[in-house]
Amino acid sequence: MSKTVSTCICETNQVQNQPQENVFFHTLYRTQADFPNEFLRTARSTSPIQICAVFSTIGPDSLGAMLNIQLNDELSKIVAACQSQPVLDFDAFSNQVINVLNIKVCNYVVSKGGTPLKTSMTMLIIEGDTLRVIHIGNTKAVLVRDNKIMALTEEQTVAHRYVQMGAITPEQEKTHPESMNLTQYLGKLPQDGPVVPDKKVRLKLKDNDQLCLMGIGVAKLMPAQMRNMILVKQSNTENKSRELVTSAYNYGVKYGLTVIMINVESTFLLPGDAVINSNLATEAGIGRAKPQKADDPYTELNEPYGDTSDMDETQRFNGDYEDVYDDLSDKKNGRKKKAGKADKASKPKPKGWDIIVPILTFLICGLVGYAGMYLVFNAKHLLDKLKPASETTIENEEVVMYILNDETPVYESASLDSAVIATLNSGDTVTYKGSEEAFSQISTSDGVEGYVLSVQLSNDDPTLGEELPEMEDPTPVPTEATTVAETEAVYDEPDETEAQTEAATEAVEETTTEETTTEAVTEYEPDDTYETTTEATTVAETTTAATEAETAAEVPAET
Repeated sequence: MSKTVSTCICETNQVQNQPQENVFFHTLYRTQADFPNEFLRTARSTSPIQICAVFSTIGPDSLGAMLNIQLNDELSKIVAACQSQPVLDFDAFSNQVINVLNIKVCNYVVSKGGTPLKTSMTMLIIEGDTLRVIHIGNTKAVLVRDNKIMALTEEQTVAHRYVQMGAITPEQEKTHPESMNLTQYLGKLPQDGPVVPDKKVRLKLKDNDQLCLMGIGVAKLMPAQMRNMILVKQSNTENKSRELVTSAYNYGVKYGLTVIMINVESTFLLPGDAVINSNLATEAGIGRAKPQKADDPYTELNEPYGDTSDMDETQRFNGDYEDVYDDLSDKKNGRKKKAGKADKASKPKPKGWDIIVPILTFLICGLVGYAGMYLVFNAKHLLDKLKPASETTIENEEVVMYILNDETPVYESASLDSAVIATLNSGDTVTYKGSEEAFSQISTSDGVEGYVLSVQLSNDDPTLGEELPEMEDPTPVPTEATTVAETEAVYDEPDETEAQTEAATEAVEETTTEETTTEAVTEYEPDDTYETTTEATTVAETTTAATEAETAAEVPAET
């Protein structure tokens, strides 16, 4: 458990219609009677569970202030119930806090005629030496360690979402019109969706760590450089809290001046050195702590640290009385031995212990033997089961994703100002290796490694379902001129053959045996090969010669 000293300051707003704030400080908070004045408290605590929180409500002044008081009332009841638990169930506690407080805000809004109210809350829970954070809205928490400042929360606003997407820069976020438009807040109605708090922070505290909870005036309106210079100063919690509020006020911030400063003096305390719910609130005039008896083994809330009871001197000594008095006279030694034996005899023994010990020993030995035999006979099966798990882990290290849009730039680093090293088109595959803010680290199919905007990646191929262009028939459509040309080319004959064919035709025309010649010529078909044409020509020549001889024989006869 940790020993802490804390200081809280909560100033009244000097500007109307600005967010009203309140603190939950070790079960203390500002009541209606404290509003006209500054609320300042300092407390020391060694409680196993220490809880501090800041509330900031956007809405009408009077309604916001009264709502914060009612939220603190509800939170006090929840914290009082968890203080009785030896170990805090963080998940159950955080769900209870969010659900109960959200319902409280919604009911309050309905009771006031539907006036919209949105409440931010940042809560620190120190359990032993472990710090946990529950954050909703735009209040802020930081850790100061070794002169370095670590932000524990992130604003849940529309403008900050634009920063995460890369649409605007962090410098533009401060003046963006959506910088006060909350995405998560207490007071969400069921139709607006569930309240999703940020519960990721869980870290071990170290000695001299400092924690700071801030309202929106110190967190958003005060320059970060001015605030950080004060946070890293070596000063006590009260002076540092006072300096933060004073500097913000002098800078011109007139509302949201709320600070809780916690200094972790030690993270290792023995149970006897801790007092649950101990604080110095009584020194500030809040009340008077209940005195605790010196011999009371229980704490203020009657929570025992264990089985404790008063012991006399004889019970503190565990040795054999006979060995103590070996050097004394026989008379004294005998008397002391008898006294020692009487003490031993008078000491009560636990009932049934002689029976319980053998049974426990038998059960433990049986379980150890069964476990050993099970491992011996099932070692191979266990190894086979572990092997696919390792392979699956290796396969899931890299994920193949698709590019959504054409001309998507690939940046050299996770910044829009870095050089563009490649461009990708819609449907290109890349290997996803990790994310950094609004960018994702990828590797292209060409081996180029760089960063693209996360919104340009998808698990599904965007080109699926697109209509592909119809493929035209590559075979050309034949035309009449082409067919004639090809036919003429096929049946072209040598010049000598053409001349012979013409001579034969002329001879046939001059003769009277036209029928015989015609029959020989008719046997020629345009589809025959060159050999067929030559054969027909030879027949024609033979017929022509016969006809000429017959004609020559008939001429003298007529003469």
